[in-house]
Amino acid sequence: MILECSLTSTIMIPAKMSPAKKATKATINYLGLTDAAFSLRDHAKYYFDSSLRNRNTRFRLSPAADGLPMPPPHLVYTVTSHFDCEAFYNNGILGANCIREVLSKNGLEFSTFGSVLDFGCGCGRVIRQWRNQAGPKLYGVDYNPRSVEWCRANLTFGDFAVNTSGSPLNFPDGTFDFIYSISVFTHLTESNQQFWMSELTRTLKPGGYLLITVHGSTRLHQLTPEQRDEFEAGRVVVTHSQYSGRNLCATYHPDTYVRNVLCRDLTFVAFEPGAARDANQDIFLLQKPLR
Repeated sequence: MILECSLTSTIMIPAKMSPAKKATKATINYLGLTDAAFSLRDHAKYYFDSSLRNRNTRFRLSPAADGLPMPPPHLVYTVTSHFDCEAFYNNGILGANCIREVLSKNGLEFSTFGSVLDFGCGCGRVIRQWRNQAGPKLYGVDYNPRSVEWCRANLTFGDFAVNTSGSPLNFPDGTFDFIYSISVFTHLTESNQQFWMSELTRTLKPGGYLLITVHGSTRLHQLTPEQRDEFEAGRVVVTHSQYSGRNLCATYHPDTYVRNVLCRDLTFVAFEPGAARDANQDIFLLQKPLR
Protein backbone atom coordinates (compact mmCIF):
# COMPACT_ATOMS: atom_id res chain seq x y z
CA MET A 1 0.00 0.00 0.00
CA ILE A 2 1.17 3.51 -0.79
CA LEU A 3 0.10 6.57 1.15
CA GLU A 4 0.10 9.56 -1.16
CA CYS A 5 -0.29 13.24 -0.38
CA SER A 6 -2.84 14.99 -2.55
CA LEU A 7 -1.83 17.90 -4.74
CA THR A 8 -3.66 20.30 -2.46
CA SER A 9 -1.60 19.14 0.53
CA THR A 10 1.80 19.43 -1.10
CA ILE A 11 2.29 22.93 0.27
CA MET A 12 0.66 23.25 3.69
CA ILE A 13 -1.70 26.23 3.94
CA PRO A 14 -1.90 27.60 7.49
CA ALA A 15 -5.37 28.58 8.71
CA LYS A 16 -4.27 32.15 9.57
CA MET A 17 -2.69 32.83 6.17
CA SER A 18 -4.10 35.77 4.23
CA PRO A 19 -6.63 34.95 1.47
CA ALA A 20 -4.20 36.15 -1.21
CA LYS A 21 -1.39 33.88 0.00
CA LYS A 22 -3.79 30.96 0.37
CA ALA A 23 -4.97 31.47 -3.20
CA THR A 24 -1.38 31.65 -4.47
CA LYS A 25 -0.30 28.44 -2.74
CA ALA A 26 -3.47 26.61 -3.75
CA THR A 27 -2.86 27.62 -7.38
CA ILE A 28 0.76 26.40 -7.24
CA ASN A 29 -0.43 23.08 -5.83
CA TYR A 30 -3.20 22.71 -8.39
CA LEU A 31 -0.87 23.39 -11.31
CA GLY A 32 1.71 20.90 -10.03
CA LEU A 33 4.37 23.59 -9.72
CA THR A 34 5.39 22.91 -6.12
CA ASP A 35 8.77 21.46 -7.06
CA ALA A 36 9.52 24.42 -9.32
CA ALA A 37 8.40 26.86 -6.62
CA PHE A 38 10.71 25.34 -4.01
CA SER A 39 13.58 25.34 -6.51
CA LEU A 40 13.01 28.98 -7.38
CA ARG A 41 12.91 29.89 -3.69
CA ASP A 42 16.15 28.01 -2.96
CA HIS A 43 17.96 29.51 -5.94
CA ALA A 44 16.87 33.01 -4.88
CA LYS A 45 18.15 32.40 -1.33
CA TYR A 46 21.49 31.22 -2.72
CA TYR A 47 21.75 34.25 -5.00
CA PHE A 48 21.49 36.54 -1.98
CA ASP A 49 23.81 34.42 0.21
CA SER A 50 27.12 36.03 -0.72
CA SER A 51 28.98 34.21 2.06
CA LEU A 52 28.11 30.77 0.67
CA ARG A 53 28.76 31.87 -2.90
CA ASN A 54 32.20 33.14 -1.93
CA ARG A 55 33.01 29.93 -0.03
CA ASN A 56 31.94 27.88 -3.04
CA THR A 57 34.17 29.93 -5.32
CA ARG A 58 37.20 29.50 -3.05
CA PHE A 59 36.60 25.75 -2.67
CA ARG A 60 36.08 25.15 -6.39
CA LEU A 61 39.17 27.18 -7.36
CA SER A 62 41.36 25.10 -5.06
CA PRO A 63 41.86 21.50 -6.21
CA ALA A 64 39.87 19.09 -4.06
CA ALA A 65 41.81 16.53 -2.05
CA ASP A 66 41.11 13.91 -4.71
CA GLY A 67 42.59 16.16 -7.42
CA LEU A 68 39.37 16.20 -9.45
CA PRO A 69 37.25 19.17 -10.54
CA MET A 70 34.18 20.07 -8.51
CA PRO A 71 30.72 20.26 -10.10
CA PRO A 72 29.06 23.69 -10.22
CA PRO A 73 26.64 24.59 -7.42
CA HIS A 74 23.54 24.19 -9.60
CA LEU A 75 24.41 20.53 -10.19
CA VAL A 76 25.20 20.01 -6.51
CA TYR A 77 21.69 21.30 -5.80
CA THR A 78 20.04 18.69 -8.04
CA VAL A 79 21.59 15.96 -5.88
CA THR A 80 21.45 17.44 -2.39
CA SER A 81 18.88 20.28 -2.48
CA HIS A 82 21.60 22.63 -1.25
CA PHE A 83 24.42 24.57 -2.91
CA ASP A 84 27.32 23.92 -0.54
CA CYS A 85 30.10 22.39 -2.68
CA GLU A 86 32.43 21.62 0.23
CA ALA A 87 29.67 19.84 2.16
CA PHE A 88 28.84 17.89 -1.01
CA TYR A 89 32.44 16.77 -1.33
CA ASN A 90 32.86 15.77 2.33
CA ASN A 91 29.52 13.98 2.26
CA GLY A 92 30.74 11.89 -0.68
CA ILE A 93 33.79 10.78 1.30
CA LEU A 94 31.53 9.71 4.15
CA GLY A 95 29.21 7.88 1.75
CA ALA A 96 32.07 5.88 0.22
CA ASN A 97 33.40 5.01 3.67
CA CYS A 98 29.96 3.75 4.74
CA ILE A 99 29.88 1.44 1.71
CA ARG A 100 33.35 0.12 2.54
CA GLU A 101 32.37 -0.50 6.15
CA VAL A 102 29.27 -2.52 5.34
CA LEU A 103 31.15 -4.58 2.75
CA SER A 104 34.00 -5.23 5.18
CA LYS A 105 31.61 -6.36 7.92
CA ASN A 106 30.37 -9.02 5.54
CA GLY A 107 33.77 -10.23 4.37
CA LEU A 108 33.79 -8.26 1.11
CA GLU A 109 36.25 -5.77 -0.38
CA PHE A 110 35.43 -3.18 -3.04
CA SER A 111 38.73 -3.86 -4.83
CA THR A 112 37.78 -7.48 -5.54
CA PHE A 113 34.80 -6.59 -7.74
CA GLY A 114 35.39 -6.67 -11.48
CA SER A 115 32.66 -4.22 -12.46
CA VAL A 116 30.71 -1.74 -10.32
CA LEU A 117 27.65 0.39 -11.10
CA ASP A 118 26.67 3.57 -9.26
CA PHE A 119 22.92 3.69 -9.96
CA GLY A 120 21.86 7.31 -9.52
CA CYS A 121 25.39 8.70 -9.63
CA GLY A 122 24.30 12.34 -9.93
CA CYS A 123 27.32 14.55 -10.55
CA GLY A 124 29.74 12.06 -9.01
CA ARG A 125 29.32 12.57 -5.26
CA VAL A 126 30.40 9.01 -4.36
CA ILE A 127 31.87 7.53 -7.53
CA ARG A 128 34.69 10.09 -7.57
CA GLN A 129 35.95 8.50 -4.35
CA TRP A 130 36.85 5.28 -6.23
CA ARG A 131 39.17 7.03 -8.71
CA ASN A 132 42.33 5.56 -7.22
CA GLN A 133 40.74 2.25 -6.31
CA ALA A 134 42.54 -0.51 -8.18
CA GLY A 135 40.42 -3.31 -9.54
CA PRO A 136 36.86 -2.55 -10.64
CA LYS A 137 35.70 -1.06 -13.90
CA LEU A 138 33.42 1.81 -12.85
CA TYR A 139 30.07 2.77 -14.37
CA GLY A 140 27.53 5.42 -13.43
CA VAL A 141 24.00 6.12 -14.61
CA ASP A 142 21.64 8.95 -13.75
CA TYR A 143 18.36 10.35 -15.07
CA ASN A 144 19.78 13.89 -15.29
CA PRO A 145 21.62 14.39 -18.61
CA ARG A 146 23.42 17.49 -17.31
CA SER A 147 24.94 15.51 -14.45
CA VAL A 148 25.97 12.70 -16.79
CA GLU A 149 27.52 15.18 -19.22
CA TRP A 150 29.54 16.72 -16.39
CA CYS A 151 30.74 13.31 -15.20
CA ARG A 152 31.78 12.29 -18.71
CA ALA A 153 33.82 15.47 -19.09
CA ASN A 154 35.44 15.49 -15.65
CA LEU A 155 35.44 11.96 -14.20
CA THR A 156 37.06 10.22 -17.13
CA PHE A 157 38.01 7.11 -15.15
CA GLY A 158 34.38 5.88 -15.39
CA ASP A 159 31.78 5.22 -18.05
CA PHE A 160 28.58 7.26 -17.65
CA ALA A 161 25.16 7.05 -19.25
CA VAL A 162 21.65 8.48 -18.92
CA ASN A 163 18.92 6.15 -17.72
CA THR A 164 15.41 6.98 -18.89
CA SER A 165 12.40 6.42 -16.65
CA GLY A 166 10.63 3.20 -17.59
CA SER A 167 13.30 2.12 -20.07
CA PRO A 168 15.71 -0.78 -19.46
CA LEU A 169 19.33 -0.08 -18.62
CA ASN A 170 21.63 -0.38 -21.61
CA PHE A 171 23.65 -3.23 -20.10
CA PRO A 172 23.49 -6.97 -20.85
CA ASP A 173 22.23 -9.43 -18.27
CA GLY A 174 24.78 -10.24 -15.60
CA THR A 175 27.12 -7.28 -16.20
CA PHE A 176 28.01 -6.17 -12.66
CA ASP A 177 29.64 -7.75 -9.62
CA PHE A 178 28.44 -4.93 -7.38
CA ILE A 179 25.75 -2.25 -7.70
CA TYR A 180 25.13 0.46 -5.13
CA SER A 181 22.27 2.95 -5.10
CA ILE A 182 22.41 5.71 -2.51
CA SER A 183 19.20 7.62 -1.77
CA VAL A 184 17.45 6.67 -5.01
CA PHE A 185 14.69 4.30 -3.90
CA THR A 186 13.94 6.94 -1.28
CA HIS A 187 12.42 9.11 -4.02
CA LEU A 188 10.44 6.62 -6.14
CA THR A 189 6.86 5.40 -6.16
CA GLU A 190 6.26 1.72 -5.59
CA SER A 191 5.81 0.90 -9.28
CA ASN A 192 9.01 2.74 -10.21
CA GLN A 193 10.88 0.99 -7.43
CA GLN A 194 9.77 -2.41 -8.68
CA PHE A 195 10.81 -1.61 -12.25
CA TRP A 196 14.30 -0.49 -11.28
CA MET A 197 14.82 -3.30 -8.80
CA SER A 198 14.02 -5.74 -11.61
CA GLU A 199 16.57 -4.00 -13.84
CA LEU A 200 19.29 -3.96 -11.19
CA THR A 201 18.68 -7.63 -10.47
CA ARG A 202 18.86 -8.41 -14.18
CA THR A 203 22.18 -6.63 -14.66
CA LEU A 204 23.79 -8.23 -11.58
CA LYS A 205 25.94 -11.28 -12.14
CA PRO A 206 24.79 -14.44 -10.34
CA GLY A 207 26.46 -14.15 -6.95
CA GLY A 208 26.79 -10.38 -7.35
CA TYR A 209 25.87 -7.90 -4.60
CA LEU A 210 23.43 -4.99 -4.41
CA LEU A 211 23.58 -2.25 -1.77
CA ILE A 212 20.68 0.18 -1.41
CA THR A 213 19.80 2.85 1.13
CA VAL A 214 16.28 3.69 2.29
CA HIS A 215 14.39 5.98 4.62
CA GLY A 216 13.63 3.69 7.52
CA SER A 217 13.94 3.58 11.27
CA THR A 218 15.94 6.81 11.51
CA ARG A 219 13.24 8.80 9.69
CA LEU A 220 10.08 7.81 11.55
CA HIS A 221 9.84 11.28 13.13
CA GLN A 222 9.04 12.67 9.67
CA LEU A 223 5.83 10.64 9.37
CA THR A 224 2.35 11.51 10.58
CA PRO A 225 0.79 9.13 13.13
CA GLU A 226 -1.30 7.54 10.36
CA GLN A 227 1.73 7.07 8.12
CA ARG A 228 3.73 5.62 10.98
CA ASP A 229 0.99 3.08 11.59
CA GLU A 230 1.23 2.00 7.95
CA PHE A 231 5.03 1.82 8.18
CA GLU A 232 4.96 -0.25 11.35
CA ALA A 233 2.45 -2.58 9.68
CA GLY A 234 5.11 -3.32 7.05
CA ARG A 235 3.74 -1.17 4.25
CA VAL A 236 5.77 1.29 2.21
CA VAL A 237 4.85 4.97 2.60
CA VAL A 238 5.22 7.42 -0.31
CA THR A 239 4.61 11.15 -0.04
CA HIS A 240 4.35 13.63 -2.92
CA SER A 241 4.22 10.75 -5.39
CA GLN A 242 3.55 13.06 -8.34
CA TYR A 243 7.23 14.06 -8.09
CA SER A 244 8.61 10.50 -8.30
CA GLY A 245 12.30 10.57 -9.16
CA ARG A 246 12.87 13.99 -7.64
CA ASN A 247 13.85 15.00 -4.12
CA LEU A 248 10.38 16.28 -3.23
CA CYS A 249 9.02 12.73 -3.38
CA ALA A 250 9.92 10.88 -0.18
CA THR A 251 9.54 7.13 0.31
CA TYR A 252 9.83 5.23 3.60
CA HIS A 253 10.64 1.50 3.68
CA PRO A 254 10.03 -0.92 6.55
CA ASP A 255 12.76 -3.57 6.58
CA THR A 256 10.17 -6.34 6.14
CA TYR A 257 8.94 -4.68 2.95
CA VAL A 258 12.45 -4.51 1.51
CA ARG A 259 13.14 -8.17 2.33
CA ASN A 260 9.79 -9.67 1.38
CA VAL A 261 8.53 -7.43 -1.43
CA LEU A 262 11.02 -5.06 -3.04
CA CYS A 263 14.01 -7.45 -2.97
CA ARG A 264 12.20 -10.78 -2.81
CA ASP A 265 14.26 -12.18 -5.72
CA LEU A 266 17.54 -11.50 -3.92
CA THR A 267 19.16 -13.15 -0.94
CA PHE A 268 19.30 -11.03 2.20
CA VAL A 269 22.86 -10.47 3.47
CA ALA A 270 22.74 -7.57 5.93
CA PHE A 271 20.52 -4.84 7.31
CA GLU A 272 22.28 -1.86 8.95
CA PRO A 273 19.86 0.75 10.38
CA GLY A 274 21.28 4.26 10.02
CA ALA A 275 24.54 2.97 8.52
CA ALA A 276 24.34 5.37 5.56
CA ARG A 277 25.52 8.24 7.72
CA ASP A 278 25.91 10.56 4.74
CA ALA A 279 22.15 10.39 4.16
CA ASN A 280 20.80 9.32 7.57
CA GLN A 281 19.38 6.19 5.95
CA ASP A 282 19.31 2.43 6.47
CA ILE A 283 21.51 0.15 4.36
CA PHE A 284 20.53 -3.20 2.87
CA LEU A 285 23.10 -5.53 1.33
CA LEU A 286 21.70 -8.28 -0.88
CA GLN A 287 23.05 -10.97 -3.19
CA LYS A 288 21.76 -12.40 -6.44
CA PRO A 289 21.37 -16.18 -6.17
CA LEU A 290 23.83 -18.31 -8.13
CA ARG A 291 21.07 -20.32 -9.79
